[in-house]
Amino acid sequence: MVVKMKKILPIIILLLLSNLALSETNVDNYTAEEFDKAKSGGPQFVSTPKSAAKEFLRSRGWKNGQNTRENGGNFYIAIGQGSVSTTDDNQMIHDARFNAFREAIQNAKAEYVKFLSEDIITSVSASVNENTTPDTIAEDAIKTAVGTDTNEFKKLRKLISVKLDSALKDEGYDTNAADEKKKELVEKVLRSREINSFFTSTAQNMLGGFVAYTVFEEANPGDRSSITVIGIWSEKLSKLAEAIHYGTIEKTPTGTPKKPVREQIPLNDPGKLLQSFGATMLVNENGNMVIIGYGHSSPLFEDRADALSTACDQSESKAKQQIVLFAKENVMYTTTLNETDKAEDFEKAGQTAYRSLQAKEYSKLIESKASMKLQSEIIDTLAIKDDRYNATDCVAIAMWSPEGVATSNAAKSSLNNTTTGTSSTSSNEGEGMESKQGTTGSSDF
Repeated sequence: MVVKMKKILPIIILLLLSNLALSETNVDNYTAEEFDKAKSGGPQFVSTPKSAAKEFLRSRGWKNGQNTRENGGNFYIAIGQGSVSTTDDNQMIHDARFNAFREAIQNAKAEYVKFLSEDIITSVSASVNENTTPDTIAEDAIKTAVGTDTNEFKKLRKLISVKLDSALKDEGYDTNAADEKKKELVEKVLRSREINSFFTSTAQNMLGGFVAYTVFEEANPGDRSSITVIGIWSEKLSKLAEAIHYGTIEKTPTGTPKKPVREQIPLNDPGKLLQSFGATMLVNENGNMVIIGYGHSSPLFEDRADALSTACDQSESKAKQQIVLFAKENVMYTTTLNETDKAEDFEKAGQTAYRSLQAKEYSKLIESKASMKLQSEIIDTLAIKDDRYNATDCVAIAMWSPEGVATSNAAKSSLNNTTTGTSSTSSNEGEGMESKQGTTGSSDF
């Protein structure tokens, strides 16, 4: 008998608690409005932060995803978007812009990692419940299960009463009110329909050779800016990343010789430099592939040389970070989406009402980790002012090249051959904007 009572107890308590007073929406208060096609003009496409990037791909005859060259070989294109967290008049705007780039390139890398493979767990449930049974059935069920002369029945009825009084008190009602008054406050769910969906995806892969081919920055009137990245991975870029990570400069891929790197970088175009982010591949005058890294930082205070110098130091570190992440990184991606759609017809105080709930919980995490011994050089560090921003942007340009590594190795060997065999180092340190594009990397990837 006690076993049966224990099984029935949770069911009865849940039934009573589900009938307690909650917020409701009366059907009579809802007025549907017909969709007026003449008034709205019908469905229309609107511009998205990725529109400029997609148009750029179409102009090149490329597509988002896997691409095949006419002469053989594949390369993968992924578009990522990030949002600038503050407005243009904030002193830290350029750090915020760089973080928006970081978000964008992480999203692009996640697309490629998911393309390689992802582990997905998902479920969908749909349930319908109807209940028009009189409320007295609960006490009848107790009587049937444990009898009316047992201590178990008295304890259970007292427990239910305490639960009911406690729930009513939480809603602000007088628990000492008469039973008839309490019944007026209690609601009963007559019919409920609930859809639940769960989705989680995880992906992880070592990634080398993913570059920011070009970057777009744009904003709608009165809105904060967004950064969109076109990221590219290819086998050739992967081999370059391997040469950088392991220091095997003899394995550096080659391409068609171009102008010296300094002439390919828009050092005399502050507008282009403002929109240039991340790691980009170029081919130098010797036909060797090199990697350029861009970093951005705002000084803590304007018109202060010491603050600007610190900002430039930070931007140089950010520029080198982009090269390290290009060479070899462990990219980990995970996302979870929980959705609930629930509708209930219920009765309260003799009135029938209806309510619905649409809710979702979403989370996404993309993490990159990398470490290596880097031999690079700073091509230049430039401070740029633009009327659009209140803050100066210190832009640093770092470069890895096989020629630079060879020079560094030669200098190190020379120091090791000195009489002391040691070395010391010292150092002396409101309108919207049109879509603006930064520098574009070499197409010889």
